[in-house]
Amino acid sequence: MKRIVCVFLCVLLLISNLALLASAVEIKTPIEPIFVEALSYPDDKTVFIDKTNEQIQFYSNPNGTWLFYDALSTDAKAVYNTIVEQKAGLNTKGEINIVIPTSADYGLAIQAALTAVIDDYPEFFWIGGYGTKSYVSGGNYVLTVTLDLDTGSYADWDVVKDCYNRLLAAVDNFEVEGNNRYEKVKSIHDQICNMTTYNGGPMSHQPTGVFLNGVAVCEGYAEAMKLVCDRENIPCINVVGTGNGGAHQWNYIQMEDGKWYGLDATWDDQGSNIYYDYFLVGSESLTSENLYRRKFGDGTNNAETGGDHINSGTHFQNAQYALTYPTIATKSYTGVLPFFNSVASFDNSKGFMFITKDAILKEQLMKTYIRTWQDDKYIYTSDYTSCAPLDNEVTISGTTTGGTVNITSPVLRTYTVVRYGDVNKDNAVNATDCNAVRSIAMHQTASYQNKAQFAAADMNGDGVIDAFDAIALDVQVNG
Repeated sequence: MKRIVCVFLCVLLLISNLALLASAVEIKTPIEPIFVEALSYPDDKTVFIDKTNEQIQFYSNPNGTWLFYDALSTDAKAVYNTIVEQKAGLNTKGEINIVIPTSADYGLAIQAALTAVIDDYPEFFWIGGYGTKSYVSGGNYVLTVTLDLDTGSYADWDVVKDCYNRLLAAVDNFEVEGNNRYEKVKSIHDQICNMTTYNGGPMSHQPTGVFLNGVAVCEGYAEAMKLVCDRENIPCINVVGTGNGGAHQWNYIQMEDGKWYGLDATWDDQGSNIYYDYFLVGSESLTSENLYRRKFGDGTNNAETGGDHINSGTHFQNAQYALTYPTIATKSYTGVLPFFNSVASFDNSKGFMFITKDAILKEQLMKTYIRTWQDDKYIYTSDYTSCAPLDNEVTISGTTTGGTVNITSPVLRTYTVVRYGDVNKDNAVNATDCNAVRSIAMHQTASYQNKAQFAAADMNGDGVIDAFDAIALDVQVNG
């Protein structure tokens, strides 16, 4: 595996009386019907590329291990499938005709299906309340479901269609960095926090608020996270309930260890700073002292096990159907990533952890972003304030080539550190290392017998130390 490539290139009852439940998701506040054009950002990031005429579709992650569809009854699945096939009424301006074979309680089937669709398919952002009518034909129930349009954010169905296409184009062009699931989730989390301001307004309750306007509340943050994770085949679900007593929405994400972890990008986005108190955390994870040492919780309101985040799973008033969620791990996912925007990669077969030349290896995430406006653009700097859960069980012995990283939770594993280019293990990558690799490449000195030093010198990972490695290291040192 050419690890050097990684280093260089990394970088969603009935009729008119149904509405969103206040205790489940933040209420969609009536707003003057306007359409807010998609904004560019002062840091010159490309927010989206208009592909209105293209049919892009990011259906819920086909490789996901938790689809709410799977828990539905046969009738509810028939409703769900028709909604998805008809793009949630987008092509018929909100009216969906559905045939189901057996149900005497079609109201429950519709509510269950819409509840599951809302969270399996965040791209169907316009689904809120709905109305229905039915009749029996040939022993089947024929339903007409009419979706209510949020005219506070979308003036008409043509605007919805335009926003739908531009949203999917924005997700299509969202750049995710990283060589493993942890790095990718962190990249998605950080970018969504950076590009979004927490505030109400048009589209703020939908992912369009994040990708088209840069303004959202918790629903928008969580649905944006899921959309990009779905694209990346990272198992991610939306969770509906209460946070610290108020209506809230967040995510559960499944990592390679098979366990689910909590992620709340909304609460991590603290103005100009990004915190990690709610990033891949467990039920017993405590926030840092910056955020009053609160526990995330296991989704219940049990006095002994409860915490800030309480799952309800209900989307509608007089709800007859509630979603069920996986149980999350008790402790945070161990993220042994170097500090700031550097990259780590792992070779499990050899037991190596590769880090870049400027990476600062620490025993837990220690990053705080500080954003300031300078020279007509945002400048991002950082400090070493502890802004991560404190239950990561990792010990580090040596922070450069030859050092070790011992992970005791949530997995048992030991890695030998390899800092690309630091062949003499002095925690610096400089001319001394260049000369050493050049000397080996010219057969003037013997190759390293120490496996970590050899790996540090083998810049392109092809198993030999030669001129290509010398050139690559020279580029790292001298530009």
